Amino acid sequence: MADRNAPGAIEVIKVPDYEAMVIGAHPDDADFAAAGTSALWARQGKKIVWVIMTDGTEGTEVPSMVDRELMMVREQEQRLACEVLGVQAVEFLRFQDGHLVNNDETRKAVVRLIRKYRPRIVITHDPTQHIFAPDPDEEPDETAYLNHPDHRATGNIVLDAIFPAAVNPHAYRELLVEGFLPYQVHELYLFNSEHDNTYIDISETIELKARGLQCHVSQFGPQANLLEGVKRWAAETAREAQQKKGLQMQYAEGFRRIKLYIPGKEKGNQEQPSETQQEQAAH
Repeated sequence: MADRNAPGAIEVIKVPDYEAMVIGAHPDDADFAAAGTSALWARQGKKIVWVIMTDGTEGTEVPSMVDRELMMVREQEQRLACEVLGVQAVEFLRFQDGHLVNNDETRKAVVRLIRKYRPRIVITHDPTQHIFAPDPDEEPDETAYLNHPDHRATGNIVLDAIFPAAVNPHAYRELLVEGFLPYQVHELYLFNSEHDNTYIDISETIELKARGLQCHVSQFGPQANLLEGVKRWAAETAREAQQKKGLQMQYAEGFRRIKLYIPGKEKGNQEQPSETQQEQAAH
């Protein structure tokens, strides 16, 4: 690290404004992975912002569908879902669906939003997860899932934005002119990971999660009833929480939790770490 006391150095902001920023590659990604947690924290009075990386224009089986029309439909569906969940803000970055890459443009866009909202926690895709594949000998009737390249790209973009760019005042210096000062994210939560170590009890928000998903009519149709499927997936995660952590939950969401900064650990820092629902659930 460079000399933080050098003449002209800018102090990195470490006091959060929002509790969490959930960053998904496409509309409905965050709904599947973190809607229950988002709704729970929103009920507790915490500020949550969602970020959608792509325009969602490959999310159709109809080749003649006009891209801009589909984009506007999917964005409205995502706004409605966020209203159901109590998410206070949603940002659409509108990079091309199916072609997302980790480059200066995408990283800078995420850095700008991290500095704008100053989330204590960032929640996003696990970029290391390429394949979800059961052993075909043990589960012959199950097929593998190849993780979408936009999911992996999003995870890598977000990790590179969090460090070093978001905390480095020399990175994207034009953002300083816009008023976006360097900021330190406290924790990172990765979803759809095979290394979950934290489980959030979403039993009281499981129905909100299903209602939010049902807002995505372009994806599931107008008659979709997703509650039973959502309950089944969340119950499986709850069983995993019991096996791994001894936690008793009916429905859960799981994450790979990574601590990046602990308030009060630095010399002369008098900030105290806040107690959060996820820390209570993890221990």
